[in-house]
Amino acid sequence: MNKENETDQQEMNEIRWQEERKLRDILDAELLKAPVSYEWRLMVKFPIAPKLCCYLMGVFIGGLFVYRGMNEGSLGTIIFGFIFGLILISISHYLFFPDKDTHYKLTPLGIIYTEKDTIPDVAYTIMRGFAWFSVVICLATVVYVGPLAFVGAGGMALLAVKFTGFHAEEKHKSVNFIGEYTIKVVPNKGVLSIWSSSDELYASRRFYFESAKEDELIKELTKNMEIKEITHVKSMRELDF
Repeated sequence: MNKENETDQQEMNEIRWQEERKLRDILDAELLKAPVSYEWRLMVKFPIAPKLCCYLMGVFIGGLFVYRGMNEGSLGTIIFGFIFGLILISISHYLFFPDKDTHYKLTPLGIIYTEKDTIPDVAYTIMRGFAWFSVVICLATVVYVGPLAFVGAGGMALLAVKFTGFHAEEKHKSVNFIGEYTIKVVPNKGVLSIWSSSDELYASRRFYFESAKEDELIKELTKNMEIKEITHVKSMRELDF
């Protein structure tokens, strides 16, 4: 009996999800045509803690090579240590934890926004070059060692192929206004989250803004959406609903 109830519940959830998906498609189509009443652009910085850990790791690993080179009197090892450390730090900064260039457009029907990683074009070029180089090395290993190497080197080659087309991507996202919204704001961080209590469509999203323009942004949001409550919180953890 319990299994039948679980099956019925799953079917109901699937139907509800399909109906919500159709509603989102309709609302998104209308949102794209809606006039923009207010917009803002912001560079969102990635949290410093993860970056700092990778920076320290790059310095540590590069330092090991430098230390070994100094003990052995090898100038080549010392130079390699400096270069390798800088490469690790650069990869961490630009590829793993990049800042995001965000552009928000507020309309009476919702908010449209884009996110783009602030990665220099040269970084993509270098990554594509490394990817092609890795593909050649992996295939050469398979040819040299034999079919048994294909299990490891072949898999790495396929993974490297995916990065040969590595390029900048701009993500397009949106949130539709439906029902009343509750807003939480972290003033000193310049972050706010919105949550809709509507039964028709769940909507919850975080947005970033300049702290000095909080009053201006709240005023514009009030003009375009039904706001039930605005609460100021002290930390990012309190933004979740």
